[in-house]
Amino acid sequence: MKKSVYSLLFVCFAVLSFKSQNKIDASFLFHTWKLAKLDRLTYIYKSQKTFDQKWGGIRFKKNGTIVSLNAEPACATAIIERIEADKLKLYRHRGIWEMDSDTTIIITNPKFPAINGKFIVSKLPDNSLVLKRFIKIAEK
Repeated sequence: MKKSVYSLLFVCFAVLSFKSQNKIDASFLFHTWKLAKLDRLTYIYKSQKTFDQKWGGIRFKKNGTIVSLNAEPACATAIIERIEADKLKLYRHRGIWEMDSDTTIIITNPKFPAINGKFIVSKLPDNSLVLKRFIKIAEK
């Protein structure tokens, strides 16, 4: 009887500790981030002290606002040409963010819609920020 109780407690502890490893503390977000890699639904950011004046980035603030410094949305060719000519102009946009759960955030930025939506937040071993766009599959 004692062995089964101890076994049950061990299993519960193991499950709860595994679940807690996935949680993201909001204080981890309070940095300025530079986009390092972009996949279809995944944004990977590296921490930096200030905005990169050539490429920009995003900054999460404790008061629930997000500041982004980005180029205007355009086709990739136009952006590359502007970068090569050193004429890429960056614009500062403000929005809001909120923790939706332990692992997801919602970002609303009316002037920069590319980053609007719900994201699953995770942290890589090198302290990079990963935002994966949350997609809900519609049921029939």
